[in-house]
Amino acid sequence: MTLAGCTPGPLSAPKQARPMNKPVALNSEDTSGTLETARRQLQGTWDLVALEYSAKGDDARVPVKASGTLIYDEYGNLTIDAHTTDPAAPVAAREANILAFKGRAVIDPVRSELKMMDLTGNVDPNEVLAPERRRKYEFREDMLRLSSFNTQGQVTAISTWKRRS
Repeated sequence: MTLAGCTPGPLSAPKQARPMNKPVALNSEDTSGTLETARRQLQGTWDLVALEYSAKGDDARVPVKASGTLIYDEYGNLTIDAHTTDPAAPVAAREANILAFKGRAVIDPVRSELKMMDLTGNVDPNEVLAPERRRKYEFREDMLRLSSFNTQGQVTAISTWKRRS
């Protein structure tokens, strides 16, 4: 009886500890750490500092004069408000006084992409600006670069945002 109580424990320590409400096998590929890192990097208020657009989805993008704000909160909600009257902007961007849409941002940290879900706002998803399309994200110090893709996988717009102090 005494010998059974003295058997050794596991030979190696668990690789990760986590609450049991989201169990993950110890040796499985888990990106929750990278997901949380991306969420924390994205969280906050960002001001639009540059916008480039290509109607054809080629490398011939033109700069568009625009202003805007992007807000990502701790719950994964993303809100974008933007404004432009620049004739180089897509028609959809010039149709409304302020483009406003919000929804839940689903982040794929492996591909560095995000996609908007459960959208509300005044942007027609069938227009060129379709906010539900996937976007590649890239962080550089206090800057965020979002590249929007069309259904063929071509980059149609690149927006650059600066984190508000």
